[in-house]
Amino acid sequence: METEDKSLEQKTTSKRRLLPVLLWGVLVFVIAAIVAANIKSFMHRPSEKSVSESPLSRLSENHQLPDFSLTDQNGGALSLADLEGKVWVADFIFTSCPTICPPMTDELRRLQDEFAAESELRFVSFSVDPERDTPAVLSRYAQSFGADHRRWSFLTGEKSSIYQLAHDGFNLAVGHQGSEILHSTRFVLVDRQGTVRGYYDSRIKANLRHLRRDIKTLLG
Repeated sequence: METEDKSLEQKTTSKRRLLPVLLWGVLVFVIAAIVAANIKSFMHRPSEKSVSESPLSRLSENHQLPDFSLTDQNGGALSLADLEGKVWVADFIFTSCPTICPPMTDELRRLQDEFAAESELRFVSFSVDPERDTPAVLSRYAQSFGADHRRWSFLTGEKSSIYQLAHDGFNLAVGHQGSEILHSTRFVLVDRQGTVRGYYDSRIKANLRHLRRDIKTLLG
């Protein structure tokens, strides 16, 4: 009987010793599976280039902009005809915007500085809150970002005209949701004839690289 008890005790002890080993084995297997899944996910994750590649930056001819005449930050008039012969980048912002507008404007400032030697390149920012964005307000905003008024125009005017230009001319979204002003985060590249040649999401670095490349292409 004593021998049987010892044998039973040995078996129980052996099982107790085996249980942690099995648990550790299962844990190691789970960890290995998680690591393998993460590696696979990383290896198959779309690269920034593949995510941002789109026909929007291939410089295919898009559409001709309609004429417009608005007021810049210096109180002068600016029309599409004034930009004829120039390559230009446009966006739609408003000065009291606390979210996407400051980084958009800062990105255009970097482009302005990067292409400082290119006299044929212009930048045009249209206010989607023209009732509050007077020339004086736009002038202060432009100065705060280091905008060169000779190459970068901040435009205001009749709200209906600007919204129609955004919708029908640039094919960009703009509107209101309650008191909130909604507008596109895209930059628009326009050629010397006033034809839209590309759209670039200002939040995606690869798209901004494409914009720089396409600006150089149009400047020739």
